[in-house]
Amino acid sequence: MITQSELETLLKHGTKQGHCMLSVYLNVDQKNAANLNRQFELPLRKMLRDIEGSISDSQEREDLEASAAQVCHYVRDYRPAGRTLALFADPAQGFFLARDFRMSIDNQARWLSRPFVRPFLEARKEHPRYVAVLTDRAKTRLFTVFMGEVEEENELVAEEDVEKFDASGKDQMLSQMRFQRNADEHAKQHLNNVANALTDMSKNTQFDRLILGGTPKAVAELERLLPDEFKHCAVKKMTLPVEADRKMLREETLRVGQSFDREHEMTLTEDLLTLAAKGTQATTGLPGTVKATAERRVRTLVYPPDFYVPMKECPAVPVNGESHMDFAAFFEVPSKPDANVLDLLVESAAREGGDVEVLHGEASDRLKQEGAGIGAFLWY
Repeated sequence: MITQSELETLLKHGTKQGHCMLSVYLNVDQKNAANLNRQFELPLRKMLRDIEGSISDSQEREDLEASAAQVCHYVRDYRPAGRTLALFADPAQGFFLARDFRMSIDNQARWLSRPFVRPFLEARKEHPRYVAVLTDRAKTRLFTVFMGEVEEENELVAEEDVEKFDASGKDQMLSQMRFQRNADEHAKQHLNNVANALTDMSKNTQFDRLILGGTPKAVAELERLLPDEFKHCAVKKMTLPVEADRKMLREETLRVGQSFDREHEMTLTEDLLTLAAKGTQATTGLPGTVKATAERRVRTLVYPPDFYVPMKECPAVPVNGESHMDFAAFFEVPSKPDANVLDLLVESAAREGGDVEVLHGEASDRLKQEGAGIGAFLWY
């Protein structure tokens, strides 16, 4: 996994004048039969051949060969530990980074004057960290789920008996009522302990979604006890027993999360279109998005996964209100005419602390129809 510190290093990294660096995302998922017996090396060789075939300059070919040699040497001895392997090689500056990802990313390779980080930024956004809670009156299991995998599990058990008291006869009625009150109090204390455990967890683990499951009564009571700091999370519910195994938990968490994401994307798209129409901290269309990016105002860049505009068709950037400058030249970044302008938009927004949102399905169609396929929420 690329850490935040490593991401910042990549975003700041620039190659020497006239040089490029190699960025590779290699799908090595061993659940995919096409990747078994080291067959994942075949797409790597093809991608490198394709890049080599696009280069005519002899010095640039030598640079590519040196970068490709570093990457191939690492992959030759590599044993898959995740679903995707990301590699960044710039021998001219002694820079090399290789990291495993637990999420699946399609095979991609780029030969650019800067690291190609858009696939990682998009995948990280599309695979948020969830905290899942399975609870009843007596027992609770807490999980963190990240990149589609269960990271850790903690268990809390009520300190006192919370089972219902089963008695018959009038002489036992008072005892039953008293026992039941005590059991209810112990159950409530248990759920209070769960809420406190979630608060402690949030101090050490940043998460975006909270999903609650278990018995309906316990889930409703726990939701009521959640402290205010959890209002920033999307709290959703799932139907699972407390004793559900990890496979069931993972599948249900992903199902609930994907359902929420589609709802979130539609809401976000409508907000973007509304604010952009009012001219309030949002813009749509490529010219407005390019201008906002150049002004370092992009808070969240919003686009569908298939957005593509070549750099040669990118609108120029207004400078001093009069003259205009090529977008890549404005950022002093060499770029090929057919390169996707989206790469530079994403990287530029990320350097300024911005985020990305990739839309799918109905939300994607809506942005294409009403917002020319791209837009951004702005800092100001």
